[in-house]
Amino acid sequence: MKNFLPGYVDRRPRRFKRRMNYFDDLDDIEFKMRFRLNKNSILLILNHIEEALIFQSNRNNPITPMQQLLLTLRFYATGSFIISAGDFAGVSTTSAHRIIHRVTNAIARLRLRFVQFPTRNNEIKKQQLEFYKISRFPRIIDCIDCTHVRVQSFGKHIILFIVLSYLF
Repeated sequence: MKNFLPGYVDRRPRRFKRRMNYFDDLDDIEFKMRFRLNKNSILLILNHIEEALIFQSNRNNPITPMQQLLLTLRFYATGSFIISAGDFAGVSTTSAHRIIHRVTNAIARLRLRFVQFPTRNNEIKKQQLEFYKISRFPRIIDCIDCTHVRVQSFGKHIILFIVLSYLF
């Protein structure tokens, strides 16, 4: 039949991957090892962003807000590829990309509520003194926890690399 229909595309059949319930299935230690946050912290974050993550219908086996948050946190915790995070959560790569983008934006909208830097001179001096007491770093007012990754320099070809990356 497909030989007779012009424009017919032979597609793979749709299938839904099995999704684990990591929040209930893992104990507290295993959970924190995989997501770098404890369950109470996850519930706190989810409480603030859940409305932004709920799908309007139950069509096509929607991904719950908890599953979306855990997929995104797994991606952050491991620094893995989106395909690996999607496989971990039981969703396609395309869905994983959309979910990570959606959850990241929802979390970023919370920044004014949770991220605050000192603004007055006396607050800044006090914060600098506290950091100096801890590790003898002068003139530090705040820090973030992160992983440093060595980036290879492209030398004099950096502009060409940036332009090509932008075009493709």
